[in-house]
Amino acid sequence: MDYWGKKIHITREAAARQVAIYTSFPPEKRFQIALDFANMAVDRTREWVKSQHPEFSEREITLEYVRLIHFESGDLPEKTWLFYKSQMEKLIRKEWADRFRAMMQAKGWTYDDVAKFGRFRNGKVVEATISRGLPAFARLAVVLFEQAQTKQ
Repeated sequence: MDYWGKKIHITREAAARQVAIYTSFPPEKRFQIALDFANMAVDRTREWVKSQHPEFSEREITLEYVRLIHFESGDLPEKTWLFYKSQMEKLIRKEWADRFRAMMQAKGWTYDDVAKFGRFRNGKVVEATISRGLPAFARLAVVLFEQAQTKQ
């Protein structure tokens, strides 16, 4: 009860009443309340990451969440973190390529069209570049395209 008194400025009596109410619930309901609070904390942290990096995909948000909450706190050993990070980065790289290709398809562009826009030698260069990992300018194009799509 001291926790409540110091953290959210309620009286000892109100805190005691709140505990009495929660303890009167069946175990299943108490467990559900605990899960809801835990999920709320996860969701709020993920929303914060998204607000800091609006261009992030869901996988990138998850990677940053795991880094902040589990690795930075020391709960996740470095070797495990590095393995997880490498696996997620592969998926993220593929996801960005898929998003770029979806943008191309929506715009009716071919690799040769993109090569002309970017002054590359030919479409094969663009295709190979995308497969290795999307450059920052291409990510920007995807983000701007997706934001424009969302506004419509």
